[in-house]
This record gives sequence, structure tokens and C-alpha cells, in this order.
Amino acid sequence: MLSEKQEIRTYILQNLNSYKLDDKLKHETRLYTQLFNCQLWQDASTVAVTMSMDNELNTQPIIDMAINVGKKVFIPRVSKKDLLWFDYSKNRLSKSNFGILEPNQEENLAHSLNEIDLMIVPGVAFTPDNYRVGYGAGFFDRVLSEYSKDTISLVLPPQLIDNFSRNQWDMPVKNMLT
Repeated sequence: MLSEKQEIRTYILQNLNSYKLDDKLKHETRLYTQLFNCQLWQDASTVAVTMSMDNELNTQPIIDMAINVGKKVFIPRVSKKDLLWFDYSKNRLSKSNFGILEPNQEENLAHSLNEIDLMIVPGVAFTPDNYRVGYGAGFFDRVLSEYSKDTISLVLPPQLIDNFSRNQWDMPVKNMLT
């Protein structure tokens, strides 16, 4: 029997996979504009962001803009049950077991969470009160429970849901752009 979150993931991912490319590009552009104009972005000198998968909001334009305006960009790599944060470098990425591009740098080069000014948090589905359903491994819920600075998620229309049954470890993001 599938859990509610598994059913939500399946439903939303199917919607994202059938999302018309023109609509997706239009909504992505609008979300980028909102992000780049928001005070959180403008005040941050370091930004953490994941490398997106095909059906997700494309994060490469965010990375490119951050670099163009002089921000440091950190991207995560899964290490056991944690995320480690590394400087973004196109030349030092390889596909993980999850199919995501991740840094392949030495662990001693990882940055601490307190070095990140703004974290752009991914997810599969989002509620109006900023809770998210991720891919089910709990990586970002653990990070969000430890990270006290600004967080934001960029949410495409097919990712919005009314609600879901939450567990004690489910953590909201502080800000959402829709």
C-alpha cells in the first residue's frame, strides 16, 4: 500500500513529466525574475542550490546569474545520510546514484551550513504554508532542521497541493515563490 506522500510524488511527477515545455519555460522565467528581484537574493553573497533533474525547474540559470553577479554558489553531494556543500564547478560534477549531478570533490573541501546565506530548496510538491514533499530520503528536512538562515523554494504550478499529513520531521521552507 502506497503512503500518502508516495501517491503525491507519483501524481506530481506525472504532471511535471506531461507539463508543456512552453508553459514550463514561461513559468520558470517568471520565477527567475521574482527570485532575482527579491531582497533575499540581493542580500545573499553565498547561494546554495541543487543541480536540477529534467522534470524539475531548471536551476542552471540561477547558478549562472549568481556567478555573473559575483555570488559564491554551493551545491550539495549526498554523503551517507547528510548533504555536504561544495563550490560549484562545471568541471567537477558527476552523476550520483540518484541520477543528479553532484560535486566529486574531496570531503575536506566541503563548506559548513553557516557559510550559506540563502538556500534554494527543491521539492516535488508544496503547500500554501510552505511545507514540501521531497523525494523521500529526508535529506532536506534534516538540513532545514539545522539551518537557520533564509530558505526559498521556486514552485511551478503543477507542484502546488492543498495539504498532506505531516510527520514531526517535515520542515517548511521560510519563503516560496509561485
